[in-house]
Amino acid sequence: MSFQSSWLAPWGVRLNTSLVGSVRAIAVLASLLGVLIAAPAALAADPINGTVEVIVTDTEGTPLSGASVIVLGTQLGSLTDARGVAVVRGVPSGPQRLRVSRLGYAAQELAVTVASQAVVQLTVALVLDPTRLEGFRVSVLRPNLSPEVQVAEGAIQEANPHDLGAVMRTLPGLDAIRRGGLGLDPVVRGLRDTQVGAYVDGMRTLPGGPGGMDTPLSHIDPSAVRGMEVVKGPYALTWGTGNLSAIRVETDPLPVRGTPLSGRVLLGADSNLSAREAALLLRGSEGDVAYLVSGGWRTAESYTSGAGAEIPGAFTSGEVRGKLGLHTSATSQLTLSGWYQGQRDIDYPGRPLDADWFDTWNASLRWEHAPLQGRMRSLEVMSYLYTVDHGMNNDQKPTALANPQRMPPFPQEIVTLSRVEVMGGRVASVLEVHPSLTLEVGGDGYTALHQASSTNRNRDTAVLMMERLIWGDARLSALGLFTRAEFPVGRLIASGTVRLDHLRAGADTASAFFLQNAGSDLRSSDSHLSGAATLTWPLGAWASASVGAGSVVRPADANERYSDRAPSKRSQISAEFMGDPSIRAERSQQIDVWLDVQRPRWAGSLNLFSQWIDDHITIEETELPRQSAMSAPTVYRHVNGSAHYRGAEATGSVRVHDDVTLSSAVSWLWAEDRTLNEPALGVSPLRGDVGIRWNPAGGGGFVEASGRLVARQDRISATRGEEATAGYETLDLQGGLPLPGGITVRAGVQNVFDRDYVNHLNARNPFTRAFVAEPGRVFFIRISSTF
Repeated sequence: MSFQSSWLAPWGVRLNTSLVGSVRAIAVLASLLGVLIAAPAALAADPINGTVEVIVTDTEGTPLSGASVIVLGTQLGSLTDARGVAVVRGVPSGPQRLRVSRLGYAAQELAVTVASQAVVQLTVALVLDPTRLEGFRVSVLRPNLSPEVQVAEGAIQEANPHDLGAVMRTLPGLDAIRRGGLGLDPVVRGLRDTQVGAYVDGMRTLPGGPGGMDTPLSHIDPSAVRGMEVVKGPYALTWGTGNLSAIRVETDPLPVRGTPLSGRVLLGADSNLSAREAALLLRGSEGDVAYLVSGGWRTAESYTSGAGAEIPGAFTSGEVRGKLGLHTSATSQLTLSGWYQGQRDIDYPGRPLDADWFDTWNASLRWEHAPLQGRMRSLEVMSYLYTVDHGMNNDQKPTALANPQRMPPFPQEIVTLSRVEVMGGRVASVLEVHPSLTLEVGGDGYTALHQASSTNRNRDTAVLMMERLIWGDARLSALGLFTRAEFPVGRLIASGTVRLDHLRAGADTASAFFLQNAGSDLRSSDSHLSGAATLTWPLGAWASASVGAGSVVRPADANERYSDRAPSKRSQISAEFMGDPSIRAERSQQIDVWLDVQRPRWAGSLNLFSQWIDDHITIEETELPRQSAMSAPTVYRHVNGSAHYRGAEATGSVRVHDDVTLSSAVSWLWAEDRTLNEPALGVSPLRGDVGIRWNPAGGGGFVEASGRLVARQDRISATRGEEATAGYETLDLQGGLPLPGGITVRAGVQNVFDRDYVNHLNARNPFTRAFVAEPGRVFFIRISSTF
């Protein structure tokens, strides 16, 4: 067992992988843990600020988790835990106003008076409001895992989110790759694919296809999502292993006790894409049993770009989901969840094959306990199973047609089948070991079995021309233990996490070519330490400055380890890639500095970051022969190298009138692949967003205009097929109006001026070499009814 120990590199300390370096890394991380646990006993009390502790319940007294508690006019806020408790520290003494809200309930505002060094405790009972059942909260978490607080809490569902990857594009520092009409691949500050951990209702999810068609977030209907949290860096150490950045999605929650049968119906349509959708939710409770059943259906056709070009983008998707909860005691609940989603006939113009089908199944069992007394605030135990079956073909591709100019000249039938099975679990507990110290301890793990193979036949004669193994029952497993602490240090708020992971990888077999050119030792095992710490300084009652630093390890995925000249997301061109079973895990080390300002009528934030990735998993050219004559002539190999990312994001909003809010955001990213001495792949260009929103108080309706300006991107990785893309500007308009009977209508137009443009991260058609363009003008309408 070896410990990778370059985590201190950003601070100018380079520890090698020798025994001495490993011992030093372990000692530093252990010392950090000791300081986090021991420091509170020696801390002086905050002489100026106080603490507000809010218990949020429904009208029956049942605790509500996930409720937001915000101190108005400040940047302070928190979310309630499983006990319905939110603790907001560092609140300035004197009169304050709190806003308490939760999806599906009417928000409340109340006045409190905070005394110096005192703890103010209060209970808020929220009233159920079915008209607020729909909503889509997106939180970009700071490195200390607390949510950002903004003047305007705009509901992201109003941005017409027909794809969760598309939602990422609405936020600074985040982006997405388009390969077709469905399944935009999220990108967080240049990181993508399995570099970004994806979690749905606590389950670790992985893509099913070797060609990178699907993203885990593409296997969930957006109508079922009620919350999404994004961590931009190596700070989500309590969520799971290998998170260089992370996305966590929560679907519709079970109702609390005493909830009558309620639900919602959604119908929607988009022009241009010829897209249609429908969704239904039913939920309620009877005694100690709560239930939820939902379903969704979506379909779309090809769309036209702003230049009038037809882009293949057809797909059909259907989903059914259910949850059943049992209150095993007054303070605990057992929840059984499961869903099935099927996707059919998906066009991917950015890939050499289309997706014939996806079948996704999952089930989970979760027990949550939140005692009302004692030091334990919550206990969670969870197990889950997640599978994706995937079939690809070339039925609508040029290779399905005879072509005398091509080798082979006859029409081909290419079929690729793949499957991933993920089994995992998690145990975690939040403890209040001291009035000023909260500690979370636990562990999690998963094992994933990957299978993939492909066949090529002559379509005319059905003669088998080639049969190849892409992954030979490749199994990747991870098991981790973590400890996270949060406590005040005088006027400062400190937090820190330490995590230890043990990783194993192996494959039952591989092709003769792979064994000869990539190595015959298909198994590996190692362990890694990760750590993160943050410190926040309140700058008066309305601002704070913070610094965060973290280091985390990501093991190579099945494609990077075992692919035998298979497609990959690592390039915009249709190339083949060789894996390396001995490839080392990559380690991300990042420093964040940010400033938040929050006033009653305006707010702003500035975040600067720098990230180093040691043993960065990148690609380089080889002399290996390609398997298919239709692939790019160069075969690439996954190799270790190094990379450096840095960037900045700034946001601002101002309420110019009680009903009108202006907002803006700017994001910039610079990245270098030091192995190849050129820019890293897929770096988003400089981007600016502006918006104006009219939202009359108490009316529920709104009108919003948002514009985007994107600069030209000519910092490209030319050796790996990237090309410069032009800048562009777009304008979107939308509005919403509540009607009697719980009906809400939302409508708008995206890309008002029908611009012809390409997102720089978009894939290219492997046959025409053209970028997959974005849709031109799109009119949309959504009608929802809650009851």
